[in-house]
Amino acid sequence: MCTSVMYENALKEFFLARTMDFTLPLDGNPTFMPSGHSFYTDKTKHFNSSLSFIGAGRLIDDYIFGDGVNEAGLAVASLYFAADAVYPKKSDEDILELAPHDVVAYLLGNCKNVLEVKKIIKEIKIVEEISPVIDGVLPLHWIVADKSGRSIVIEPVATGIEIYENSVGVMTNSPSFSWHLTNLNQYVNVTNTEKKPMQYKDFLATGNGAGSGMLGIPGDYTSISRFVRIAFMNQFIEKAQSTEESINVISRMLSAVYIPKGVKFKSNGLTDYTQFTSFMDLSNGTYYINFYENNRYLKLNIKEISETISTPKEFKVETTMIFETPEI
Repeated sequence: MCTSVMYENALKEFFLARTMDFTLPLDGNPTFMPSGHSFYTDKTKHFNSSLSFIGAGRLIDDYIFGDGVNEAGLAVASLYFAADAVYPKKSDEDILELAPHDVVAYLLGNCKNVLEVKKIIKEIKIVEEISPVIDGVLPLHWIVADKSGRSIVIEPVATGIEIYENSVGVMTNSPSFSWHLTNLNQYVNVTNTEKKPMQYKDFLATGNGAGSGMLGIPGDYTSISRFVRIAFMNQFIEKAQSTEESINVISRMLSAVYIPKGVKFKSNGLTDYTQFTSFMDLSNGTYYINFYENNRYLKLNIKEISETISTPKEFKVETTMIFETPEI
């Protein structure tokens, strides 16, 4: 049900990337949103955006976004939080009330960094409201990151909104983020180096060579195991020497939690699978996306698009594979 990770390359550039794992086809495409757009939270209330951004979006009445990066280098991604998300009911209070599925667009359109997000989240209320995506209330939590490398996690729970500093740079799904951090204490023995030989009386156990230090890393697709696995990968994976190489490195890292169709069935008979992976370059304001059906990566830069486009634009992605045949 989604994995996200924050990555830093050798150039000190920061990226927020995620897998979008879901059962129903989301039919989202990379969508550019110019500054000044008015988003309607319902038929009477709306909020304006002061910053342009691009992310995985879909037009249903108004635009709904699952993730994105804005012109200031702030990125936000929503992930499922099914077992723990709690929202208050809508009220008549004199405060902006947002549906869970509107949070990404609101933060991207109005915040330049994590500090501003922490301030503005106290000035709004995230309320229970039906989403047209699933015809139900979306149970979500959010990972937020900016180009300074700072990241937080926002979780709506029974006691209110919890905000955590994301010191590990990873988020998956339920349980709570704090639970996942505590669980990492169980894996202090794992390493990227091979284990040393061990003497048992007169027998010398030499181990299984390279990779033996990873024994104990869980390999299943639960959110708990994906959190541990991607945290390990992010700790030890190489530092890319360029922006383009970074996308390749992150893609290889996310392949450790990529879910193909048919291997993860739910009790209702539906199967989760990784519908797309997105990569948000916070340092350069660029959005990359790759879909399940093909091996292409679409690259979209906010500054370049803003120079020629002043209205919302959805970019359709080809769903055919590319196979290159060398000359014989």
